[in-house]
Amino acid sequence: MTLATFVAVTFATSCKEESAVEPSWYTNQPYFLEKHTLYAELPVDTSNIVLVGDDFIDRGMWSDFFGSNKVLGRGITYDGTEHLCYRIGGIAKARPKKLFLSAGARDIMHGDDNAVILERVAEICNIVKKSSPESEIYYIGVTPLGEMTVEQVAQTTELNTSLAESADETGYTFIDMASVLTDESGAINPAYSWNGMLLNGAGYEAYAKAIEPFVGLTALNKAQEGEVKAERFDHYNHRLSIFRSLPNSEEFSVVMLGNSLINNAPWNELFPFINILNRGISGDVVEGIIDRIDEIADENASKIFLMTSTNDLLNDRELPVSELWAKYESLIIKLKEAMPKAILYVQSTLPLNPKTNFYEGNNERIFELNKLLDAAQDRYGYIYLDIASLLSDANGDLADEYTTDGIHLSATGYFIWAKKLAEGHRILILEPTFE
Repeated sequence: MTLATFVAVTFATSCKEESAVEPSWYTNQPYFLEKHTLYAELPVDTSNIVLVGDDFIDRGMWSDFFGSNKVLGRGITYDGTEHLCYRIGGIAKARPKKLFLSAGARDIMHGDDNAVILERVAEICNIVKKSSPESEIYYIGVTPLGEMTVEQVAQTTELNTSLAESADETGYTFIDMASVLTDESGAINPAYSWNGMLLNGAGYEAYAKAIEPFVGLTALNKAQEGEVKAERFDHYNHRLSIFRSLPNSEEFSVVMLGNSLINNAPWNELFPFINILNRGISGDVVEGIIDRIDEIADENASKIFLMTSTNDLLNDRELPVSELWAKYESLIIKLKEAMPKAILYVQSTLPLNPKTNFYEGNNERIFELNKLLDAAQDRYGYIYLDIASLLSDANGDLADEYTTDGIHLSATGYFIWAKKLAEGHRILILEPTFE
C-alpha cells in the first residue's frame, strides 16, 4: 500500500455519528467544529486506547507520552458532558480496546448541577456499552480549573465523590486525577501549571503516570527544566514545556514546525509508520519559532516541514510584507545553520476564507509573501511546497469545503495536504538521506 493510498483509506474508515443530538451550548463553537469534524473522519479500531474529553485531554500528546500510535487523543478544549454525549457514539461504534473519558469542569462553569452531570456520564457510558460492550471504560475525575469560583471548586470535589461512588453501578473505573494534580488549597499544583488552566511538562508527567497502570503502557514523558519565555504567551510556554518532556528521538525524524495549522493536525495518525514529530504551537509567530530553534535542533531531524506567518499578519494588520519577509529570511537562515544536514521544506502560507473577520485585505499580503518564499528557495537551499493552491478556490481564497472558520482546516483540507506530502515519498524516512 502506498502512503497516498493509506491516507485515503484512513479517511474512508471514519467515526462519523449522524444521529446524535447536538449540544445546547458551546464555549467556542468554531473550535469545536474544527476538532469534531476532523475526529469524525479519523479511524478508530479494536486495538486502540482512546482518550475522549475536554481541556487536558485535548492538549496532551498521548501517542508520544506512551510511545504508541495505538493511543489516540480525542479531546476538545471547552467540552462538557453534553459534547461527549454527542460524539462518543461515533468512537464507540469502532469498539476500541479502552476508553478514557474526562469531562465535567466545563459543565460546572456553565452552571449545571452535579445530578445532571452524573446523568450524562451514565448516558455516555450506556452509549459505549451498547455499541461496544467489550471496551474497558475509565472515567478520569474532574480537576478544578483556575477560572473557577470557590463555590465551583467545592462543587468539583462533591462531583468527584459522586463519580467514585457511582463507578461500579455505571460501569467504569474511576481515576481520582484531582488528588494527583491539586495541592492542599484545592487548586492545580503550581508545579504542574503556571496559569491554573494549562498543564506543563511536569503536569502531564504526573497525569500520564496516574493513568499508566490502566493504559497498560509505560509513560515515557519526564519533565525537564527549561526557560520560561516571558515575552511569549501561556500556551506557547506550556507546549514548549511538554515538548521538552518527551524523550529525544533515537532515529531520524520528520519535524512538522509552525502554528495552529501544524499544532492541530493529527500527523501521527496520518503517517503512523514514520517518526513524525508535531512541533506546532497554536498562535505562534515567526519570531516565536526563532526563539525555539535550539529546541528543534535537538530532535535529530532529517526533514523539517515549516508553515508559519499567518499569526504575524493577523496580529498586525499594518505589518508590511517586506518586514515579515525579513523575519522569515532570518528564520530560514537560523534553521539551516542549526540543522545543516536536515532537508528544509518551506510550505506556503495558506490564504483566508471570507468566513473569518480577519479576511479583509490579508490574502493580498499572503500572496505577496508566498511569491517571495517561492523565489528564494534556490538562494537559501530549501524546497518550496505550494500547499495554498491545492486548498484555494477560483478566487484564490481558502475554499469553503476545506475550512470550518475561515482560517483553520477541515479534515478534507488536511487530507489533501497529507496527500501532497506523500507525493514521491518525500515525507518517508526509510534511511538517512545524509551524505
